[in-house]
Formats: sequence, structure tokens, C-alpha cells
Amino acid sequence: MSIKNKILDVIERKTFISLEEFMHISLHDKEFGYYKNSKPLGANGDFVTSPEISQLYGEMVGLWLGQLIITNNIKNFNLVELGPGNGTLISDILRVLKKIFKDTSFIEIHFVENNVHFIKKLNIDFPNAIIHSDIKTIPDEFSIFIANEFFDALPVMQIKKDDKKFKKLVIKKDENGELKEEFILFKNDAAYKYLENLELKNGDIYEISNETDSIIELIAKKIKVFGGFVLFADYGYSQLKLKSTLSSMKNNKTTNFLDNLGEQDLTAHVNFMKINEIFKDHRIKNLKTVKQSEFLKELGIELRASKLIESNPVKEKEILLGLNRLIGLDEMGSLFKVIYSDYK
Repeated sequence: MSIKNKILDVIERKTFISLEEFMHISLHDKEFGYYKNSKPLGANGDFVTSPEISQLYGEMVGLWLGQLIITNNIKNFNLVELGPGNGTLISDILRVLKKIFKDTSFIEIHFVENNVHFIKKLNIDFPNAIIHSDIKTIPDEFSIFIANEFFDALPVMQIKKDDKKFKKLVIKKDENGELKEEFILFKNDAAYKYLENLELKNGDIYEISNETDSIIELIAKKIKVFGGFVLFADYGYSQLKLKSTLSSMKNNKTTNFLDNLGEQDLTAHVNFMKINEIFKDHRIKNLKTVKQSEFLKELGIELRASKLIESNPVKEKEILLGLNRLIGLDEMGSLFKVIYSDYK
């Protein structure tokens, strides 16, 4: 059964499919989901991530991690990457750490990945790493969790305040059998009180990612008991937007959200306020949330770019282009946020 048939089957049975279930089937279905079988990364894929744009990104994360290890005198730990893709980020991080520490055998690499193509590559490039299909199997030990563009790919609910009532976004079929979006009355009592406390106005849309919340909750509990740190970077906001942030991409171009079922990337911006709230509830401290440009500049990305140009003058244009994409305020520099454990 194809992704389209699975979605249509749910609609036939229930008259609609929730946005959350629509995204889950489209992206994460165990048989045909987009992230299970596609090759989404790179110029020939559907989107390009920061680590793929320039080695500068991974090197700065490596510097952050090195400073964290030294400042906190960390002896042994698990380095856990959520959604490592091709392994580009971890490769750049390890290259920096090997320059700082020479021997990096005190670091055990863990990946949480489900894409069959990525798993095959990771097994070849990182034969000593442990690959998990679920974050729940990460060992209960001191761990540092990192993720780049992981949480934006998790399903969301959209709740809209309409005529003083809460309605949720669902997908139905129109009279011609085509998919359409519609807001219907929302009756989830557990979430209702939380929504009331937000004091939404008519027309406001609030996005909830239950899966993101569950993963952050699990990480927070592990860190509270066993110790550890985090660094998550993603499309997102640190002040409530109260509007739809849904988008879809195919072949590096924006598409219609309801097209190309199971064959395109579906995303929503990450609520960094909620992530921070969950960590605070578990008394995880020393977390900062900043624009990506601020994070990378503080670590010296511009100086590193200059050094790279000195040793590779023929690549000056390419290096500067990558730098601008990472820190330019009209590029990823402002749109991306980073929540991280401060090493100071």
C-alpha cells in the first residue's frame, strides 16, 4: 500500500486525517515514509543543511564541544546525534576534537537514524558507532546530545482560535476527490487548559509537536539523572509566532504541502520556547537560545573562514558564500535558532 493509499484509507474510515497523522505517515511510515527511503540531502536532493553547506559549521560545533569537555573535565561520554544523515556534521566535529585531544577514544558515538541509505553509509564511515532506530535505546549514561534540522521534521498539530473556539487542522477530500485542509472543532480537554492560558486571539494559530515534546522530555530526564549537555539547531522561533509555519520542499524548491505524498519534505518551525520550558521543568540549567549567527560568530567562524581562505585562496568565493548562508541575517543566520549548554 502506497503512502497516498494509506492516507486515503484513514480519510475513508474517519472522514478526515489529522495534520499530525498526515505528517507522520508521509514522513515516517516504516515502509514508505519519505525519511525512511529517500535521499533528501544535497544539491541533488530536496534540501541542504548547514553541515552540507560548509565545513565551517561542523568545525564551530566541534569547538563548542571541545570547550565543553575541557571546562567540565569530562572523561568519558556518549556523543549522540539525532538524525545524522550522511554523517557530515560528526565528521567535522571529530576532526576538530582530534586536533584538540589527539586521542578521542573516550567518546562513544551513537546515532539515531532510520533512513536505510544513511544507515548503510554510517556503518561504513563509522564502524564503531552504535546506530539506534529510537532514542529510547540510548544508554542511561552521561551523554551529549546534538541535532541539526531534526525537530523541524517531526509532526505537528495546528490549533486555531476561531470565534472563541479552538479548532484543529485536518485533511479531507473535496467533492472531486482532491485533498483539502479544513479546521474542525478541537475537543482535547488535556490541551484545552494550556491553550486557554496562552490567551490566543481569533485567527491565531498555535502549533504543537507532541513528538518533539516527548523526545525533549526523555533527554531532560536522562540528563537530570545521568548528566549531560545539548546542542540543537533548527528553523524555529524563541517568541510565539501564532501563525502557520508549515512548508514543503522537493528538489530544493517550495511545493504544495498536499502534493507529492511521501516524496517531499514536510516541516514546521520549532518552538524553542517550549523546549526551554521542558528543560527548565527538569531543572536543566545553563541553556542559551540564540540566533545561529550569534552562536557561530561567538565561536569565531569569521576568523576560521579567513584562515581557510588563506590556505585555499582559489576557494575564497565558495567559502564566503557558505559563510554568508550560515550567518547572514537574511539567510540561515536569523531564521535558525540554537539552544545549547553554555560552556562558560
